[in-house]
Formats: sequence, structure tokens, C-alpha cells
Amino acid sequence: MPKANTYSIDKAIGGRLKMYRQRANISQTALGKSLGVSFQQVQKYENGTNRVSAATLIKISKFLNVSVGDLMITETPQQTSSASSKDMARFAKSTEGRSLIHGFMAIGDPLLRRHIVGLVKALGS
Repeated sequence: MPKANTYSIDKAIGGRLKMYRQRANISQTALGKSLGVSFQQVQKYENGTNRVSAATLIKISKFLNVSVGDLMITETPQQTSSASSKDMARFAKSTEGRSLIHGFMAIGDPLLRRHIVGLVKALGS
């Protein structure tokens, strides 16, 4: 895989890690301490500078109380345009977006979350 694609994937996973960490109101220092790394290392994970190993993803998912799948991306970089990334960032910063994200993540059942995603996609069509 070309380096640019690898970096894009690492950056996307890091972005999801940051989103879930912030949603849980956990500092980089606290997450780093739970992983046995510095907060700078957590920053590198979140920026995509350093790749997160599978073992570390499992530790992170347990600490943040999310599934490993929630931290992984389901789209390839070619499927995600920069415009949609900007839209997602704007959405996540909005009051409505944060409320939806918090409410959605409070749903503990991953199957139910997938069904809700399907419903929202169907409503948007």
C-alpha cells in the first residue's frame, strides 16, 4: 500500500480515537497513563503520525468503553472526500451534532446503532 494511503488511514483512525476520547471527557494524559505511554504518544496516535497497534486499539477501546470497530474506519480514503471530512468536522462541532453523537454513543448495543445508521441513511435518501 502506498505511504499516502497508509497515512490517510492512520489519520482517520486517530481522528476517531480523538473524537471518542473527547466524547468521554478524558484527557490525553489519562488515556496515555492507561496505555503506559506519554500524552505526546497519544497526540501522535490522534494525528496519525504514529500507527496504533492492534493490541493498543483493544486497550483503547476498553478504556473508552467503545468497540474496536468503532475506532476503525469502514471506508477507504478514496471513498471519503475532503469535502465530506470538512462537513463531518462542522457537524461534530455544532451543538446538534454533539448532542446526536453523545446520544448515539450512549446506545450500548452495536447492532442497534447499526440499525439506527441504516434508518438515518434511508431517511436521507
